[in-house]
Parts: sequence; C-alpha cells; structure tokens
Amino acid sequence: MRNRSGIMAALWVVGLWLAVSAAGVFLLGSLPASVGRLAGMGPMVLALHLFFLTLITEKGVSAIATPFVPQWQRWAILGLGAALVGASFVAVRQGVPGRTAWEALTTSGQILVVVVAAGYLPRFLKHPNEILPLVSVMVCADVVSFLVGPTHFIARDVADYYLSGREGIYPLSEVLLMKFAAPGSLELFPLFGLADWFMVIFLSSGVRQFGLDDRVKGIPLAVLGLYLASAAAQLLHIFLPALPVLALFFLLCMGGRHSAAFRPGKRELLLTLFPPAFSVIVLAVR
Repeated sequence: MRNRSGIMAALWVVGLWLAVSAAGVFLLGSLPASVGRLAGMGPMVLALHLFFLTLITEKGVSAIATPFVPQWQRWAILGLGAALVGASFVAVRQGVPGRTAWEALTTSGQILVVVVAAGYLPRFLKHPNEILPLVSVMVCADVVSFLVGPTHFIARDVADYYLSGREGIYPLSEVLLMKFAAPGSLELFPLFGLADWFMVIFLSSGVRQFGLDDRVKGIPLAVLGLYLASAAAQLLHIFLPALPVLALFFLLCMGGRHSAAFRPGKRELLLTLFPPAFSVIVLAVR
C-alpha cells in the first residue's frame, strides 16, 4: 500500500476537487444571477474558493511532494495532471457534452501539476534568501509578458471570448486559467491563472521547509496576497496581474517577520537585481 500512497493521494485530490466544484455549482448556481452583482459578493465567493483550494492543495503537497513518495510516482502524477488538462481541453473544444465537468477536471489536473512541481522544487533550495532571485525572475517575466508578451494577447483573447458569451473556438489559453463556480450560473469561470497558484504554493512550501512561519491567523501569506490582488481586480473591474502583487506582498511580510533569513548575500542580491534590469532593457528596446 505504501508504494501506491502517492497515486492514491493524487486520486483523492482529483476526487475532492470534483466534489467541491460540483457542490459549488449546485449551491452558487441556484442563487439568482443578481446576487453575483452585489457589492462584496465577489470577494466573499473568492475567499470561499481559496479556502478549499488551499486546503486540498496543501494536503496534496504533504502527501505527494515528499521524498517518501518514489520519484517515479511523482513523475506519474505530474503526467496525470497534464493528461487531465490536455484531455479536458480537447473534449471541450470538440464540443463533448458536460463542459462544466470537463473544466472542473481541468482544474483538478492543474492542482496536481502544482502539487508536484511547486511543492517539490523548493526542496532544492539551501537557504531562504535563494527564493529572492527566483521570485525576481518569475515576477519580471510575468510583468514583461503582461505588457508586451503572450499574457497581453491572452488577456485580450480571454476578455473577447467571455464578453461574447463564450462564442467561437475554445481558446488554448483556457488551459492556463483556474476556474470556479459563480453565483447564478451553472458554468465555471476563471478567477486567476495557473502561474499565480504555482507561485503561491512555491513560496509557501519554500519557507516552511526552513521552519519559517508564513501564516496570519492561519492563512498563508501568499494566499492572502493572491486574494488581495484578485479581489482588487474584481472590485475595480480591471485585469490585474496577480503574480507580482502576491509575490511582493509575501516578500515584504516575510522580510519584516524573518529579516535575518531573507537578508540576501552579494550573490543573491546580484541575481535578484539582474532580471529587473534586463526587463527594463527589453521594454525600452520594444
């Protein structure tokens, strides 16, 4: 049984998320559509989704992203997650009935990918301050992509697709979005991107392996940062890149709480400053 523990945990993650999605569609979908437009309803629903997503993902990380699970199982689970995302995308694009179920299955596959990749990669870190250059690279890449790169065009295509009532070809960018139930609808809608959730779990897993506390009232700081960024985007009705906001919020809070652990050495400082400098050059040339 122990040799199959990682696989069983992965199947539990998929099953639990499908159950959460089904319950969300049943409970929220039965509400009048007007409820979803009430002030504060969006942030409340977002908080509810993040609660269950955090609970299931962290349970998955503790059960799967560990050296006690054989390496072949971690690769198999990563492949299973990618296969669920790919198969679900093809099914929706080909018009196979049950779109909501397929999209819930997509999100469950995304969770598995994050559990294995973002949950296990931090084990290669040797010191908390090594997180700084990695975050710098990811944040700068996301900002440049949002301004002049793929994210800029993805945001436009996604906006056009949903504003048109989901008419036309199912866009490939949908595999990069995590979807959840919404009030007054039996369909799932994107709240943030896969990269955002990857960053949340990477940061949380990274600091916890060094015994650093990253919670406020039981809430992981990275999750709180994602909530603030996503809630602000909803209330202001703008497309706001969540990854830079949540990462900077996390580092500011953790730096204030554990300043010694996050004090960069000369090497980490140079590696952290290089991505912003390079990004400025790219944007200037562009």
